[in-house]
Amino acid sequence: MIEFLTRERLRLRASGKWVDFAEDILPSNPAEMDFAIAPVIMNALQSTVDNQKFGYASHGDGGPEARLKAAFKQRMKDRFDWEIDTATTLPVSNLVQAVAASIWAFSEEGDGVALQVPAYPMFHAAIAQTRRTAVCNIMPVVDGRYELDVAALERQIGEGVRILLLCHPHNPTGRVFSKEELEPLAQLAKAHGLTIISDEIHSDILFDGLTHVPFAKMFPDLAERTITLYSASKTFNIPGLACAVMHFGSDKLQAEFEQKVPAMLLGHPGITGLVATTAAWEEGDGWARENLAVLESNRDHFVERFWKEMPQVGLCKPQATYLAWVDFSAFTISGSPFEFLRDKGRVMGGNGANFGKGYEQFVRFNYATSPEILDEKIDRIFRALKSNSNDLPN
Repeated sequence: MIEFLTRERLRLRASGKWVDFAEDILPSNPAEMDFAIAPVIMNALQSTVDNQKFGYASHGDGGPEARLKAAFKQRMKDRFDWEIDTATTLPVSNLVQAVAASIWAFSEEGDGVALQVPAYPMFHAAIAQTRRTAVCNIMPVVDGRYELDVAALERQIGEGVRILLLCHPHNPTGRVFSKEELEPLAQLAKAHGLTIISDEIHSDILFDGLTHVPFAKMFPDLAERTITLYSASKTFNIPGLACAVMHFGSDKLQAEFEQKVPAMLLGHPGITGLVATTAAWEEGDGWARENLAVLESNRDHFVERFWKEMPQVGLCKPQATYLAWVDFSAFTISGSPFEFLRDKGRVMGGNGANFGKGYEQFVRFNYATSPEILDEKIDRIFRALKSNSNDLPN
């Protein structure tokens, strides 16, 4: 059974989500869940503590890194019917670091990186900090859901675009793209010889009976130029343990990466992250199924309250993730909605301005919390919107 944590217990975690703001603010942005950790992970970590496993993690055949790779291989087979090679699997500490390193490896300064916007803020940061150029393709809303506009992206792609940075499933919109939707994007990548970085960190959190297909499996003719990124951090709520994997679709792709990015710049996951992630992948599916049911119920409750009680708000029902992307552009709010809801509603969402130009009227919210906290967040948002005549809908 999923255990909801109180605000007092959440603050004891010392996570930035709960301790970086005033105590009267309800945080609703950082992608952590307000739930207790899966018992199988806690047991694995307790064993690590009991046996004082605080040394350097072995890289040998019988060590925790090898076991992690084997667990990843088995998980890809069991969940996605995808056969992968552990020889081209690289454990890393952080997927944002992996994104930046991949951009660095497969492009040059000033080259273009294509991405669909709105986009996770760290994607924008990774492109900017590696001194590449973001080629932002706006996702229009069609019939109540965000869509890919591949024709618009094709008009933007020039000779200098080297990489397609894909979020699959998509953060922050929560879209799960079908093969039919992704096919034109894949063909565009193939025609222009792009390297694909496919961030699939949310691929275990799909609702409504939808299933995930890894991009490299969906399009095997592009696998040799696809880097798949995956982690237990979102599904099992362990981002602070710093463990993830990069999977290269070919030996050649991995060799090119390693030639450009020295291994010492990436480092290695610590033993606690390796142990926790392996336990999650080997033994955590029962907990993950229960957690998914809670998240789907929360998603439904969050969306239905907005649709029924505040229909002026723009909100497409997410098909994945535990994050809602909310449009307040129908309201005449003094300042940005993010600032208004933080200062007047005392709810700290994610600032839409950080997800791309033109999204200043949006806020991202996290609904992975207890029913009590979730309803209090929604109530605070609604009270703030109704509290001032200047903030009524146009």
